[in-house]
Amino acid sequence: MVMEISFLPSLSCPEYQKQAFLQFKSSVLAKIAHSLNSSEYSHKLQSWNSSSDCCGWDFVECSTDHTSNNSTSRVVTILYLRELFWDLSPQPREQSSMLAPFFHIRSLEELHISHNNIQGEILGDGLANLSNLVHLGMHENNLSGSIPPQLFH
Repeated sequence: MVMEISFLPSLSCPEYQKQAFLQFKSSVLAKIAHSLNSSEYSHKLQSWNSSSDCCGWDFVECSTDHTSNNSTSRVVTILYLRELFWDLSPQPREQSSMLAPFFHIRSLEELHISHNNIQGEILGDGLANLSNLVHLGMHENNLSGSIPPQLFH
């Protein structure tokens, strides 16, 4: 009897992308701890944990990394955080700086942050890093400033 074991290459997201999401989650959970229904809220990002692949997390979509010679690697291309804070009471006013961890994920093609009550200056330098971005949904926030022209290529 011959037993063959083969290992399939892992199709998981890069570690730096996973760490960016976990940093965001940590800061968000710390900020909403005072909310009346924060315990109910924490389930929204429950799938975001260090022991699983971020390509399988809620609100995250991945695709094959076409910029790499390694056809088995995947990268995050869509982040769908629309209405993430909408049902919190009292509704927190999140600062735009909370988005900073995402600005290193250059593979992002779509970033949906609408209806989150985010306030502050649009972080133009950070958005400019997202060179593959083709969709930016950010309405129903309280942001000021301008979107960097580099996004309109």
